[in-house]
Amino acid sequence: MLTAPEENQRAMAVFDELDVELRSPQSKLHHLADVNDFYKYLNAVRSVATYNPVADFRESVYSKWTRETPDDRDSRDLPALEAVDIQQVLDAGDGLEDRLLVLATCAWGLRRGEVAALHHSQFVLSDDNPRIDFGENRKNGPGAVTLLYGLETLEHRIEALADREQWNGYLFPSRAADSGHINSDTVTNRFKRLAKDAGVRIHGETPTPQLGRRFWYRTYLDAVQSLASQVETIAEEQGSSDARVVVENYLGEEEARRRRREVMRERLAEAFNN
Repeated sequence: MLTAPEENQRAMAVFDELDVELRSPQSKLHHLADVNDFYKYLNAVRSVATYNPVADFRESVYSKWTRETPDDRDSRDLPALEAVDIQQVLDAGDGLEDRLLVLATCAWGLRRGEVAALHHSQFVLSDDNPRIDFGENRKNGPGAVTLLYGLETLEHRIEALADREQWNGYLFPSRAADSGHINSDTVTNRFKRLAKDAGVRIHGETPTPQLGRRFWYRTYLDAVQSLASQVETIAEEQGSSDARVVVENYLGEEEARRRRREVMRERLAEAFNN
């Protein structure tokens, strides 16, 4: 297991490469924000990670990216889609395929490449924990993603595709691609087309799937904090400065997970029940 300084150095090496490869300071900050949000998410569930190797990167050598950013907004508050934005994007869509693409990005928190390659065999819908099983092939994070919202759209999409002749099992199939499915750039282009048709702009720019995925992370973190606030009084009585610890000690991990998912499901319903 790497020590904290070693993990810092490893993360710094990655961002040194990004500093060379990426031209836009904003793009660099977007990548840093995504990694930071990801570690916050892992820390929120507590059983996965307790240390964030990029926590102080914006105050270190990479603060120059903030100075290079052309506008003066707080770079620590990088953009994410809001519920109202998602509602407008959904309204601009045409049919199950568009809706599923937005769901996979914003309600399931998938990367654009994962969205493009979704296959019906990855979905486990036969028990009380519907999920996408990535096995050991996922780039980072847990190998399974719980589906808290969108099952009806998913099932309707699978039913519609199953009626086609020679369906290859992909939820976004492509006859032109050797892979049998659309590629990640197509996911980006379709998402941006929907956002443009909806008139949604974030800080003057057409949003990408990355901002939808960030909505998922921030919504999950809000759900964690919401549950923690419900037991804040108990935390104060126990003399704990971290209400999340009390959530797990008082409720137990299974009950805490169940309640987090309930809050998350409610937040997603607010965004997608348009």
